[in-house]
Amino acid sequence: MANRSPEQDLIDGFISSLSRIEDADYRIQTLINSNCKAKKFADIEYVSHSGQRWAIEAKSNDSKDAHNSVHKIFGELLKETGRNEIQERSIGILIPLDAIAFYSRLFQAIDRDKFIRFGTLIPVKSVFAYGDAELKMMSWPELYDAFKAN
Repeated sequence: MANRSPEQDLIDGFISSLSRIEDADYRIQTLINSNCKAKKFADIEYVSHSGQRWAIEAKSNDSKDAHNSVHKIFGELLKETGRNEIQERSIGILIPLDAIAFYSRLFQAIDRDKFIRFGTLIPVKSVFAYGDAELKMMSWPELYDAFKAN
């Protein structure tokens, strides 16, 4: 398919994985959006089997401006806080599984306390990492701490 983006490929695999997960707080019941180009929705929006509405922004480091995707995560999360039409929802981010260390290392250039407070302010409920049919979930602080310098 022409003009496929790394984010859309990531989203498609993630959606497939979430459809099979056993945890009702995360398993998709009603998919609202799964298009990274949508203007009125987060990249992924759905209602889980437990009734929780999710808004998840996807970012990939699989591009020539990979380092800029780190900054874009903050902007996308801030944008979600401005959508007043939906009050009760959980906000998350989706990154490639093999990019956890990449994002963590670059986030560590930010003071840890400020990074954590940003995640609390939004609030970021979960960080999802997907790749090769494997799904990992972690907290915002766990993403920051994932990279260990040698």
